[in-house]
Amino acid sequence: MIKFECETCFQEYQVRDDRAGQVLKCKSCGHKMRVPAGEEEPLDDMYEEVATPTRPARKKKTSGSASSKKKKSSAKSNNSIGIIIGICVFAVAFYAAYSLVGGLLGNNKTAQQKTEDINQELNQLKAEMIEQADSVKKATTKEEKQRKLEIFKTTLARIKELEGEQKSVIAENAAKSSGQTTNGAAGQTWSSLVDPPGFTANWPESSQISIDLEGMVKELIIPYSFSPFIGLRHEGSDVLAIDVWNLAAGKKVSQVTMNIKQNWYVTQIKLSTDGKYLLLAIKNRDTNMPMLASWDVITGKKLAEWEVDAANTNIFSFDICNSMHAYTKTELRAGANTKSFLKRWDLKTGKLLNEKQIDIFKYDNSHNKISPGGKYLATLGTELGSVDKYLVVYDLESLEPIRLIPFLDFLQLKDKYFTLLEMEFSPDGKEIAFLLSNSNGTSIWILDLKTGKGSNGYQAPTNLSNVINEPIYRGKKLVWDPSGNGWLLYGAWYLDRQRKQVLWTLKPVPNVIMRDEIYLTPHYLLARTATALSDANGRLLLDRKSFLVSVEIPETAVTESLNAYGSQNDAMIGKGQQVSIEVNIGDVKFGNVDEVKSIIEDVIQQRLEAEGFKVAPDQPVVLKLEYHEQDGNKLKLMKPGSPTPENPSGRTATGKTLQATGAAFKITWIDTQTQQTLWSKEAAVNPRFLNLQNATAEAARKQMFEALQSRLMAESIPYFIPKDKNLSILPLEIALPE
Repeated sequence: MIKFECETCFQEYQVRDDRAGQVLKCKSCGHKMRVPAGEEEPLDDMYEEVATPTRPARKKKTSGSASSKKKKSSAKSNNSIGIIIGICVFAVAFYAAYSLVGGLLGNNKTAQQKTEDINQELNQLKAEMIEQADSVKKATTKEEKQRKLEIFKTTLARIKELEGEQKSVIAENAAKSSGQTTNGAAGQTWSSLVDPPGFTANWPESSQISIDLEGMVKELIIPYSFSPFIGLRHEGSDVLAIDVWNLAAGKKVSQVTMNIKQNWYVTQIKLSTDGKYLLLAIKNRDTNMPMLASWDVITGKKLAEWEVDAANTNIFSFDICNSMHAYTKTELRAGANTKSFLKRWDLKTGKLLNEKQIDIFKYDNSHNKISPGGKYLATLGTELGSVDKYLVVYDLESLEPIRLIPFLDFLQLKDKYFTLLEMEFSPDGKEIAFLLSNSNGTSIWILDLKTGKGSNGYQAPTNLSNVINEPIYRGKKLVWDPSGNGWLLYGAWYLDRQRKQVLWTLKPVPNVIMRDEIYLTPHYLLARTATALSDANGRLLLDRKSFLVSVEIPETAVTESLNAYGSQNDAMIGKGQQVSIEVNIGDVKFGNVDEVKSIIEDVIQQRLEAEGFKVAPDQPVVLKLEYHEQDGNKLKLMKPGSPTPENPSGRTATGKTLQATGAAFKITWIDTQTQQTLWSKEAAVNPRFLNLQNATAEAARKQMFEALQSRLMAESIPYFIPKDKNLSILPLEIALPE
């Protein structure tokens, strides 16, 4: 266990060793504090509340020893840094809050008075907070600091109260604009946010499309919402050429050729959902000015070119939100003076139509999605001093935030701390799906945009990325089926929404380091060929042409197998069947064979029961697992340091290596009466990266074994094996083209 204390109020805490390096929040004063780190720091800082303090905050020591004075001096220095940072954050938040509230509700006198009252008090609190922070910083004794800190905390409490009033004003405005009423409490009123697409395409039931990708960059240019159009960018820097294809029609619409100026750096390219326009985000190398340029796909002519914001400003997100407009989210980072703006532009002329300064805490640069009709922008937000996450929805015409919805209002999570992996509107604009990960595993939650009600779409008891994101996938972690009946996860599993079962999986091409994006259409997939770097014998595969080709989804075979799945007469392995488990353990490093066997048996039993099987001894059908450990990869030891543009993680090599442990396992369904192998699969776990506080071979093996357990909980194991050879095993495995 690690013992440490809050640098602000001296509250003592005790946490597990694996929390070393994490940033936690003090329950007494709300100050964010870092747990003393070990040899490696985590990849991500997770702000979360810690466990109950080990004991109440200590009283001031009477000892005047040198060590005590040194500790006070250090704490005082750290407190000063924390308070200065706090002032910067509050200054930004107050300015953003002023802009946020000040623009609401135009001519409504009552609402306008509320806005003015909130602004007036926020301005007053802003001045008070600066004075109070300075006063705490200058305190010379612990008692004086504690007394002044209490005043500071009282002001902070009032700020939180005002933030609640802000949300009430937003909710009231949204309700009145839709003809509904509200009692003033944020989140208690809901008006529909359904925004269907502007057009739909007629897709064929099958396709023989094959697009030559020679000379093309790997990334596809895909519109923000499901569309038959994609863009393929040619390699080259002087002249930028983009082919636009209509996948439903199976033909190339146009090739747009753009002369790129010598001082231009193209950062991203967007394609409209109707395939008519291209929009480029550009950085001027000479002036460091962010720019946009739009092109007409049909004519191939440039429509407009314009500067988006001041020099050194970054475009963090942008897109074509309908056939007439585009939006940008920009940010100028300058310490406490960081400013962020949403802007709406005329796509054809580059004219600025509207702009709003937004709260930097109400927009997540990594998670933001446009509704299919281009009317709304959904993103992730937080509140000052809180770890709670919000769904923030902006109106892309007014650029006002019209919804601030606490995620926990519609996610019934046992553990409120979670990581949002992907957020995606349904193709019909009626729902949003959220792919989440937390201590309970991986889940999909659905928000109904008509009613505001949430529901669970799927729950896996483990982290799915440990299984299905290997090799690493380039595309979105979650993609809606165009029909709305399910989702493609990590480009590997198709999950049926109604049954909450995996219906089919994509078998990775052997010897691929990173999997290319899979494009899901109503009846078939589009996948890239020639993705492997070497053959089964390790020989390099050179001079191969790559194509984007269609891959059939065997819908009829899946349907026929699902019809037989519930019948014991048609299944060798089927729904609700009683089965037995047999686990055989070979060589084990740093562990006890019996203990390893017991753990794996328990994991497999949970895994089978989650699929609806009943586990019992001496059954005619057995799931057999064979397991052994061996030397794995030799890992380079890294030490933490300060991030730089060249080294964002801040880690540097120590010159030392660590021998990791690898594991291999084989899973087999066996009919013991006939000694027939019904299905079999071999796999290996060999970590390429480990995050260890104690960098020893034994610790590396322990972490590998924990990862193995997570993998077994999510490994794709058939839940239906038919007697009729004309039927298919479920989940059905689809082979991708090599």
